Amino acid sequence: MRVTQGGVGGKGGGGSGGGGSGSDVNFRSGNSFECATFLTSLLLGQGYNAFVVFGYASREQVRCNRTKITCPYLPEDTKELEASEEPDVNLIYKLKPPADLRSKFLLKLDAREKLKLETEIQREEEKQARIIIELEKPPPDKYHGYRVHAWVVVLPALNNMKGKQVTRPFFIEPSSGEMYDLTDPRTNLLYLGVESIWNDQNYWINMQQDSIGCDKINWNLTLTELWEHLLPGEPWTMRGVEDDVVEEDVKIEREKHLDMPNSYVKEIYISSLEFEKRYPRGHKTIFYKKVKVDLYAPYVQLDGIIEKITIYDDYEYTTPIEIYEKYANRNDNLIRSRQNLNTNYIIDYYERGRPDACKEHRYYNHESSPFIFSERTLCFYDVVRIDGLSEMHMYPYRLTQYYVNREDLLYYRNVEFSPEKGESTVEGIHYRYIHTITEKYHRNDLLPPSKDIAVREFVLTDKEIHLKFHYEDEKITRSTRVYKKPETGEHLNIHTAIIEEYNANTTSPPEKNLHLFYEIEKLLKEEDRCIFNIREAENEISSFIKKRTSEYLSPNLMISSFDRNRIETGKPIKDAASISSLEKIIKPADHLAPYLARIGNPKQISKAQAYLLREDCLNDFKQSENEDLTREEEDELVAKTNEITFNLQLLDMKLDRHKNLVPVRYKMLVELLEEDERLSILYNQ
Repeated sequence: MRVTQGGVGGKGGGGSGGGGSGSDVNFRSGNSFECATFLTSLLLGQGYNAFVVFGYASREQVRCNRTKITCPYLPEDTKELEASEEPDVNLIYKLKPPADLRSKFLLKLDAREKLKLETEIQREEEKQARIIIELEKPPPDKYHGYRVHAWVVVLPALNNMKGKQVTRPFFIEPSSGEMYDLTDPRTNLLYLGVESIWNDQNYWINMQQDSIGCDKINWNLTLTELWEHLLPGEPWTMRGVEDDVVEEDVKIEREKHLDMPNSYVKEIYISSLEFEKRYPRGHKTIFYKKVKVDLYAPYVQLDGIIEKITIYDDYEYTTPIEIYEKYANRNDNLIRSRQNLNTNYIIDYYERGRPDACKEHRYYNHESSPFIFSERTLCFYDVVRIDGLSEMHMYPYRLTQYYVNREDLLYYRNVEFSPEKGESTVEGIHYRYIHTITEKYHRNDLLPPSKDIAVREFVLTDKEIHLKFHYEDEKITRSTRVYKKPETGEHLNIHTAIIEEYNANTTSPPEKNLHLFYEIEKLLKEEDRCIFNIREAENEISSFIKKRTSEYLSPNLMISSFDRNRIETGKPIKDAASISSLEKIIKPADHLAPYLARIGNPKQISKAQAYLLREDCLNDFKQSENEDLTREEEDELVAKTNEITFNLQLLDMKLDRHKNLVPVRYKMLVELLEEDERLSILYNQ
């Protein structure tokens, strides 16, 4: 970023007294006047009507003490959805409520006692609030109203493009960059009075009463009875007149008594790398009320953290209770983390782009419990996953999965594990014994409700399969069916397989045995598939946790290919690994390798073998290239070619027409401007 206009401190440049604006960039520190001058120079260079304010501020504002202010960096907690009150339905027939046989006198006494208790609780809460306010109140300041401070005020521009963006004055604290609305009562508590303001144009002295607050100050600099300017020859826009522009400039030049010297400070130049560092040595710590905020520049920390918010339970910052962290440029796509230190509950948030499509990871940081048995929740980007998995909840003896937009209409699967039977371990993964598998499905409109499965349960311990179908219209019960799986080695017998069946529609004919036989045969295959999916889910959980452990122990940061600060272009590659990988990419393909493999890759071949290898290679290439296309494929290829040719011709015509019309339109615009009366002064001399 480069500022070339409107610098404070002289003509055509920007700077503060002493070391100038360059020292603020190099050291990233300075007093209030240096920081305010530097910020004003930047704002003037961007076209804002900014001024340095010399006045008086409170002790906390002068010392940058934020310990009595609520932290603005705290993330907004997810608001719980309030249960909306259901509208009253106008029913023709309503059930009469039962008669209230309780004593009205006793009810009145209970209400009186309840009101008394609530009043007592409210009075105690107000008392505690007053005590907290008294404790948080800063001690009295004997220099209140006499502490000198400098900050920035931005006023609406009179004749500037930024005038539409800035509609009313506001303050900017240069040490923190915070904006303060003049109508906010908190602003009057921080900023107590204004003595004068200045920028590269002039120096204005505030002639208004000191007793009024900053919100009562009139910021119209054209009123000389309120603001007395020091130097003559200010711009005509600051005069508040509507005379001709050229004549006003002539008057100003005639009455000018002082020419400001050129600025001794170089123009402000902030490189992208310096702008990225932001803070002194890339780190800044701010203390708010019971909150400590650590801010880091990108790539300063090895784990990629850029913001860390620690919430404390006391005002001395000794007992932390919660931590919020923000990350950037991490290879594992971690962007936020939240940890409750009392319960050791952690929530990690990831942005889209991970191979496992993980969105959130919620877990308890208990190192004593095994990975697969610990309670945790995984949320996924379901649009990325092929199986449509949205959430997965793990418990010591339960696993629950939620799905979205699946073709088979499955949206819920719950697995109950048996705590009595031991688990098996394969390759470090604990496979627990499955007790029951429950699946739920959405309604399939292509099937009748009596044949559309709503809930399916596989009870592995009892070797049973329970089916519950969807409700039919105007039915208060639904059809159910229970199958008994055959023992190992027995043949499937449909008469002994069904142990319980209920049909909600008594008028419908019973199902045929052949249909039931096919159904139970399909269910047995589905049971094996469900067990396989559950084992795959356990493998996925185990591999995810192992990968997350390695990512936490050795985090990697990724660098964008457009980051010029860290990617040097135009220099040779010196890394041996990079050179070897580059040679593999550039190395041409060996076309004879598969043909030599057929004859055992001999070190030397005869002339006849060489001839045969050459002919086989050429014939295979001709055969692969001369494959006949079908009639439909040829027509489709010709149609696409014609469409591309037509679009290219159309674009050429539009380009030629644009080139021909540009000079004509420019000439017409010049003629219209010459005929405009508002610009006649440029042509009538």
